[in-house]
Amino acid sequence: MKPTKKILGAEEFFQTKIKLENELIRLEELERESKIYISSMIDLSEKLIQLSETNESPYFLQRSKRLNAEILKFKIKNEYKQKEFDTLFHILEKIKSEDKIEFLDSALKNRINRIANRLSEKKQIRTSSQDLKGKLIFLCYVLEGVNFLIPKKSYRILRDIPAFKKQLRIKEKFVPLFPGPGFVLMEEGEKKQKNVILMKDSSKKEHGFYFDELKEDWAVSKTSLEGLLEKDSTNGQILGKIKRKGKLYHLVKI
Repeated sequence: MKPTKKILGAEEFFQTKIKLENELIRLEELERESKIYISSMIDLSEKLIQLSETNESPYFLQRSKRLNAEILKFKIKNEYKQKEFDTLFHILEKIKSEDKIEFLDSALKNRINRIANRLSEKKQIRTSSQDLKGKLIFLCYVLEGVNFLIPKKSYRILRDIPAFKKQLRIKEKFVPLFPGPGFVLMEEGEKKQKNVILMKDSSKKEHGFYFDELKEDWAVSKTSLEGLLEKDSTNGQILGKIKRKGKLYHLVKI
């Protein structure tokens, strides 16, 4: 008995359905493969960026970053039209193997510049050291708009200390604070905080100095200092005043 048209039609229908299912499976596999390829492309583009940064080559770094950005767009869109492929190939074509010498030249030039800068800095430090030889160095700071100078020694800074204290307790020791309570004016109920410079005197006793801002260090010869200093006996800790470029500075002893 020959199969009827209906039986043949049913068989063809299910065979076609199986073919479609196989194509879907293949498409799903390709989709998975494409994601693997794109992840690999992202990793490789990031390596290009890293190598460009290591060799300090701005020309190649710019192109590598653009390439990386376009591949990330590729991933986000999840659609791969010819336009996207053309953009990626265009960027890759701009990075030619013939330009390898430029890549190497960039790295070499930057290394030479770094060495030259280091040598220049060392020369400046040596020159500065010679210039400062025999001079007194002072730390300059500002508190409530008033300029102060103290002989520069090693110091550390404490932040956000209440501005009304006469002394500060640090590890069971009391550190005197200059200029002490009353200098920083506050309204009733107002609370202000300042920074404090901590510095040791010749007997290794620690002293604290309230400040708002550190300024550039002063370097002055002993002879010049004696000529500039106007002695002041109104405060036991202030040696005197110095006027420089229209500003008054109070020299504090430690």
